[in-house]
Amino acid sequence: MLKVGMLSAAHVHAYSYASILKKFEDVNFVGIYDPDESRGKVFSENLGIDFIPFSEIERCDVVVITSENKNHLKDVENLAGKVGAILCEKPLATCAEDARKMIELCEAKKTILGTAFPVRYTPTIKEIKKRIDEGEIGEIYMIAATNRGKMPPGWFLEKELSGGGAIMDHVVHVVDILRWLVQKEFKAVTTFRAKQIHEDIEVEDTALLMLELDDIPVSLDCSWNRPVSFPTWGDVTLRIVGTKGILEVDVFNSAGFIYSNKDEKISNFSTSDNADELMLKDFIDSYKEKKKPFTSGEDGLRATEVVEAAYRSLEKGGKVEIKMI
Repeated sequence: MLKVGMLSAAHVHAYSYASILKKFEDVNFVGIYDPDESRGKVFSENLGIDFIPFSEIERCDVVVITSENKNHLKDVENLAGKVGAILCEKPLATCAEDARKMIELCEAKKTILGTAFPVRYTPTIKEIKKRIDEGEIGEIYMIAATNRGKMPPGWFLEKELSGGGAIMDHVVHVVDILRWLVQKEFKAVTTFRAKQIHEDIEVEDTALLMLELDDIPVSLDCSWNRPVSFPTWGDVTLRIVGTKGILEVDVFNSAGFIYSNKDEKISNFSTSDNADELMLKDFIDSYKEKKKPFTSGEDGLRATEVVEAAYRSLEKGGKVEIKMI
């Protein structure tokens, strides 16, 4: 039976991934290793899974990395060539150069590399893709997007480990789904940052990006601006304006609306499923079938390039071109 392990309990998504993996009947989820032994043991005890040595991780077929952003490169370097496939939490790396190193190393060592972009796996996003491809809203000429949320805890606020704040944390999801939805690449970005909502943190918590998705202008609010009392962690919303109508979707609420010019009516659709579960199952199936993951290392690199450019824009104070490496 396929052996699957997890490396690090650092990321907030680790709990969800481990809870799902322990339920899969067609894999042997051997447990979690964490270089922070205290953190790892508490995590494993809370979930009722094994805390295992790193030597056991090295013997796995598939490893899910949920460590601090800064450690992704090191963790991949330690596992490439020893395990069959690695699913790395987003962002793939804190800079494009490190992301490229990870991709090239895994290619050389014959290890499949994927990026954890669960939003792309949601039935809602797949339904949007179908409707766009069928031309329901015509040619797209503008997109307004959000990925806002509460401020995450702990190391996310330490620039050395996270690589940045809300921009590093939230931009990559939207970049990934928009690249896939319209099959175009981002060319340029202008970043605006307001006064921070949270005092005394090292990283940005509020930002607005004005992006060029080839010839499509895109706005993206990626802020950690949700109060602690907010009923959900955050949101991912899209308003896609086309020549035949407008498509609006709230991904976490699994609801979408089409405002049609042709039919002069409003239609809606609703879909639901656990995106983390869909992602993990698909990645494991990709390894079994020896095929490229739906959200690959290359997808992680493209998203990281946009994030890197967004920070350059802040430093420069204007529009910068997005460099693809």
